[in-house]
Amino acid sequence: MRRLIVLLCLLTGTLTLLAWLVLSPQPSVEPGARITRADLVWAKQLFERSVPRARTADTLQTLTLAEEDINRLLNYAVVVRPVTGVQADLVQAGAQLNVSLRVPSGLPGRDWLGGYVNVSAEFISQASKPELSAMQIGSLPVPAFIGRGVLHLAQVWLRRDPAYVSLMESVRTIRVVEERLVVDYDWRPELLTLLERKGAEVLIGEDEKQRLLAYASVVRLAIQGVPANTQQPVRLLVAEVFAHAARQRGDHAAENRAALTALGAYVAGISLPQLLEGRGRTTRRAPPVLLTLHGRRDAAEHWLIAAAVSANGGSRLANALGLAKEEEDVASGSGFSFTDLAFDRAGARLGALATGDRAAQVASLLAKAGKETDLAPVYADLPEFMPQGVFQRRFEKVGSLAYLRQVAEIDQRLAQHPLYR
Repeated sequence: MRRLIVLLCLLTGTLTLLAWLVLSPQPSVEPGARITRADLVWAKQLFERSVPRARTADTLQTLTLAEEDINRLLNYAVVVRPVTGVQADLVQAGAQLNVSLRVPSGLPGRDWLGGYVNVSAEFISQASKPELSAMQIGSLPVPAFIGRGVLHLAQVWLRRDPAYVSLMESVRTIRVVEERLVVDYDWRPELLTLLERKGAEVLIGEDEKQRLLAYASVVRLAIQGVPANTQQPVRLLVAEVFAHAARQRGDHAAENRAALTALGAYVAGISLPQLLEGRGRTTRRAPPVLLTLHGRRDAAEHWLIAAAVSANGGSRLANALGLAKEEEDVASGSGFSFTDLAFDRAGARLGALATGDRAAQVASLLAKAGKETDLAPVYADLPEFMPQGVFQRRFEKVGSLAYLRQVAEIDQRLAQHPLYR
């Protein structure tokens, strides 16, 4: 009995010492900054540059990233809890990766020793892949050979995932050259689909997945019998989907989020069953029935996609996405449209209200929508189709006084609308 007590005391002391060495009261890497409009435009352009124009399989591509670019991308990547922050530092001979993880509440020692585990790993640049040279967890140094063993076990575990296997098999070399990360890889068309499905798997829990699939089924049944490639007022589909949402008991915000996500995915040409269940070689599917809002297909698309984005990530992100699209239209020649921006802002506002305190009321209003104006104000009189020169003459730039006055007019109409008050 005495030996057991001694053993328990030694074990407790060892665990306490280990926790003291590993846990920290503060993260070594602060959480990433808010994703801005400029970040979204930059990421989209970076992605487009990395996809070969021919899009044929096994086309060798090279992606070169500066340290700032890597950390900007890592800011997008920090979506998986318990990771709170991640940062890479490039040096001539390799790189250092710092990661902060939040310790789950209830873990012994968390409250008085610290709520974070800070991990630092150093890599040296080799001919084809970086090699771990040093690792530290909190203030506890980890021998490099143990760290490499941990990474090897992680690789074995990860290789059970087809998406990871396909991604890593496409990479030929990863190296640091003049403080830049250079990745050579073989382009494979299926990579996009695999990455989309992996992102959905990481971000969407089982309950939410089943809810999304249920609403995708509601959408599918609602358009059955409607002739393909014909136009239909979005009001009819929205009313049917939210009539289903209004009948559900429990979390009204979660039901509305799933409803808006299913509607946004439909107009965006994304098949939720193919995305969430891993069916088929692609997640894309052209909408069989074309939806309109105030007689415009683009209005329905802007409104529903912005609502879906807002319901899942906040109206600031939805507004930024809408504005990023309009700025691209100015550069590409289709022209800046305050009408499109207005429906982006209406959708963003709807997504926020539908997942907030008014969730049940919003679902009821949408389920009873009898005319197009029940969904959004009319914005047909706003300036649109403005090439860059015209936009600059009339409004100078995004954020100018004239521009803000026009946005204020959009928001005033929203504030007077029963659905958005």
